[in-house]
Amino acid sequence: MIKTNTTYLIAIQVILFVLFLILTSWFNRWSADDFYFIGELRHKSFYEVYQQLYFHWHGRWTSNFSQLITFQYSKVPFFLFFINLVTFSLLTHSIYSLIKIICNKTAMELSPPKQWLYSLLFLSVFFFCCVNPASTWFWHTSTVVYLWSIIAFLYLIAQLLSCSRSLLKYLIIIFTSLYIGGSNEPLAIISLLGLGIWVYLKGSNLPKIFSIIFILGALLINYFSSGTAFRDSITPGLGLIDLVLYTGYGSLKYLFWNAYKTFIPAIVLALPFYFLGNQFPITQGVFNIRKELSLSLIIILVTVIINQFMVIYALGGLAPDRSTTVSSIVISFVLVRFLFLWGQHQCKPKMNQKFITVLSIIGMLIFNGITFFYHHEYANAYDQRMEAIKQADQDVIEVAPLPFSGYLYSAELSTDSSYFANQHLKSGLGLKQQIILKEN
Repeated sequence: MIKTNTTYLIAIQVILFVLFLILTSWFNRWSADDFYFIGELRHKSFYEVYQQLYFHWHGRWTSNFSQLITFQYSKVPFFLFFINLVTFSLLTHSIYSLIKIICNKTAMELSPPKQWLYSLLFLSVFFFCCVNPASTWFWHTSTVVYLWSIIAFLYLIAQLLSCSRSLLKYLIIIFTSLYIGGSNEPLAIISLLGLGIWVYLKGSNLPKIFSIIFILGALLINYFSSGTAFRDSITPGLGLIDLVLYTGYGSLKYLFWNAYKTFIPAIVLALPFYFLGNQFPITQGVFNIRKELSLSLIIILVTVIINQFMVIYALGGLAPDRSTTVSSIVISFVLVRFLFLWGQHQCKPKMNQKFITVLSIIGMLIFNGITFFYHHEYANAYDQRMEAIKQADQDVIEVAPLPFSGYLYSAELSTDSSYFANQHLKSGLGLKQQIILKEN
């Protein structure tokens, strides 16, 4: 069993990560498309903007609804801070719900406090598996599409694994399935593929059928909207060779380009799951590390390639980092599963848990200190810029460049006043003047 003081060390590691989320949320600011929604809702009704998005921009009808609902409260003090905390709380609870179900089904005796502890630990692993968390975790426009659909995905899996037959279970399955299909196309398609494989291997039941029907239905409503047709018409098409080359390059870029600050930290933070598995040893069967490692790598590679292919095919160019969130959650699952099973089949851990956890704590302390500095500097410069813009009376407002934004999505502008970020900021603030970035 893990010693108590080591559990406390894991708790410290988790607390430091939660502190990072809280502090970063405090320094979070509106940016880019956020101002578009704020500006549109200033002059138009909810229904008018919703129609405009669905019929003239894209068909993400569930996330569009969430966007417009939340942006109506954009003037509430500290809105971004609180909505970030609500999002992270729901994400943690969805992970906890899944861990709780798994513990019940496997008769794994893990106390509720430890279930919460490992839920938050998994949260940190998932965070670092995201290649650009700034564009999904702290940019509200994107969070509603990608991170909220991941929350729905985790709740959906928990309910599909649950043995309950309550009405609430089916309502959750319907709601989460609709949200996934109506907001995140890559996640919807990969979910349908996963459910299809699950049905083939384990057989069908009513919850799985419900989920497939509602994800597919929501996805079709998304796909056949005139807004989706419009987006397709303005994006370039790629030939087969270019599509293959772009997919290959995008997959390699996703997996290796920033691995030193994404997947490597995620592996280190996930190591306590190896020691958790060692608490519940399995004497029967043989753990073939090469076979399990090969299976894990195949799942990761197939998921990444499918994710990249779908987005590149739709956009006619490289996939934006935020669209790879589905790959990130799958990699998080695969990584944690592999480490846990490996630990289960080890009579004696081959690693020093205390040393690794202390190393993680030191790393998180340094990480928190560096990110706090960058986020504090960015938020101060942003606030000064916004105050200067509001007080300016010239026809063309020039603003100084913002500093490095760290894990926050940058609200930087362009020297071209017609650039979308400049126009969105102008609309969001209700200004008549043009806004441009000063040239260095």
